[in-house]
Amino acid sequence: MTDGSQVQTVTIDEVEYQIADLSDEVKELLSLHAQANDMMVGARRQAVIHEVSVTNLASLISQRVKSENSDDAAEVIESE
Repeated sequence: MTDGSQVQTVTIDEVEYQIADLSDEVKELLSLHAQANDMMVGARRQAVIHEVSVTNLASLISQRVKSENSDDAAEVIESE
């Protein structure tokens, strides 16, 4: 093409197809596939964020429990 626009294609089973030549049903399926893929990537990111949050919260809980236990031990020593 001389106007500089690119023809959109998709490769399926190692065969390249022009999207404009595909049926409306296949175009819709491609759109759904792209949307599902984007959602999957987003879900993976969210899973990583949740995993980091859980790990950090567990660490914070551990620190607080150890701190409280050491404070309790100090109180017992002082009261003796």
